[in-house]
Amino acid sequence: MCCVCRASIGGEAMTVSSEDCYLLLLKKNVFIPEGARCCSDHVTNRRFKSEAMDKIAPYSIQMKKLNAVDVQLLLSKWQMLYKNKKRFDFDNSQSMSDDEYRALTSLSKSQFDDRIRRLSQSKMRNSSNRSIRTAIAILVCKLRLGLSNQILAILFELPDKKTVSRILESARSALMAEFVLYNLGFSHISRREIIDQHTTNIAKQLMCGNDNDTAVVVIDSTYVYIQVKNN
Repeated sequence: MCCVCRASIGGEAMTVSSEDCYLLLLKKNVFIPEGARCCSDHVTNRRFKSEAMDKIAPYSIQMKKLNAVDVQLLLSKWQMLYKNKKRFDFDNSQSMSDDEYRALTSLSKSQFDDRIRRLSQSKMRNSSNRSIRTAIAILVCKLRLGLSNQILAILFELPDKKTVSRILESARSALMAEFVLYNLGFSHISRREIIDQHTTNIAKQLMCGNDNDTAVVVIDSTYVYIQVKNN
């Protein structure tokens, strides 16, 4: 039986991580024994999704005796959870809400997860300084908020701005190889798709004389005015 939705586990079952067991006991006073299992839909990156954490509620009230070793273990686990807490932790699905994802990256949590799944097939790998999720989050935050590398290093608790620069380059290369080519530019869409799916009836009447085999392309440009020193 799933410890989250209390339903029979029909598909793949996932083992609840020890971190989530201790976190639930600390936050919601709900005890889940180690080794408990749940539906795979409730888990991402081996941790509970925030919706799953919100859904979990006490099922029964039981008395449990703890000896000195158990209490010491609980305290040490909670200390580790507190010590490892980051300002912006994109690796922990419970650390930030959907609104926080949108504010920092302009993407919802599910949209961000979808980008990461696409990049999981790229040459980019987790490193000692950052995970793939953190690297993409840093790049998107920079694009979204225009923060300096020094500020990003402080917010993401990285050694220095040079580390941020290397992370940004890795993330940019991965996005260019696995995302941009398939979603932007002329190569990601065919002429027929432009005509059938992205040309309105008004555009056909005004630009094509109701011809159903003409693609309408509007190319715009932006002028950047640069002041030139007078001689």
